Amino acid sequence: MRLAEVPTSKRDRVFRYSLVRALFAAFAVLCASGGLLLLGGHQGRGLAYYIVGVLLLGLVLMRRFILARFQPSNWLARMNDEGVFVQFRSYLNYHFPAEDLTVVFIPYPEIRSVRLVRQRRAILDWDEAQTQQRRRLVEFELAGDSAPLAPALADESARRAPAEARWYGTTSTQYKHYPVRMASPTLLQLEWNVVPSPQVLFDALRRYTHIATPVEVSQDYINLKGLSRTEQEKRLLELADTGQTMAAIRIARKLYSYDLTQAQAFVEGLRNPRNV
Repeated sequence: MRLAEVPTSKRDRVFRYSLVRALFAAFAVLCASGGLLLLGGHQGRGLAYYIVGVLLLGLVLMRRFILARFQPSNWLARMNDEGVFVQFRSYLNYHFPAEDLTVVFIPYPEIRSVRLVRQRRAILDWDEAQTQQRRRLVEFELAGDSAPLAPALADESARRAPAEARWYGTTSTQYKHYPVRMASPTLLQLEWNVVPSPQVLFDALRRYTHIATPVEVSQDYINLKGLSRTEQEKRLLELADTGQTMAAIRIARKLYSYDLTQAQAFVEGLRNPRNV
């Protein structure tokens, strides 16, 4: 369904990206800038002014991350008396067309169980050094027919950003942030970077479904040479589908000796096979 079609009431329990954290980050940057300006004024240090400029430029560049949290579309899950609404469009892409289908409704009887998954995965960072990424996922095991959801998620992933008019011309902005994915035909995963905590969700769901035991998983996305080509592509697609497109490209270059252009095309082909 469309975002505007989601019924809302004051009794709903809403899980959204924290407004307080966004304000705190902006306030911290402004305070640091003010302190450096005072230091530079008293001691005549040009370096202080340079750092202030960098901080303020960073704040300008990050303004959409802050403003997005004040949009009505800033929520991941919403509970009412009938079930759970899940919004699979990133809150950062609030400027995308409102007529797109971006919300799925899951009635409580169709939720077989729900659990917390703490995931740790090894990936390559920007300088190709190994790093550990930690993620917190809420996993819904579905009893109903989830077949229509997979193509809806694929369409959202493949969607292009709309053009926006600026004083300097036309541009488009798209954030590769995909908080919802189908891990299997019956498992829906939500990356839980929202508030309140997963425990609040589980407490609210306990009367409707089974709360499974939390699990911890570790996955290696670097040492893939011993896997089959199919399994390698599956791992790379998992990275791209969870917002780690650049990590997937770096690993594809390492695995298949691709240059940058070839690796980008390869990963894009995994994510959007219809466009290849």
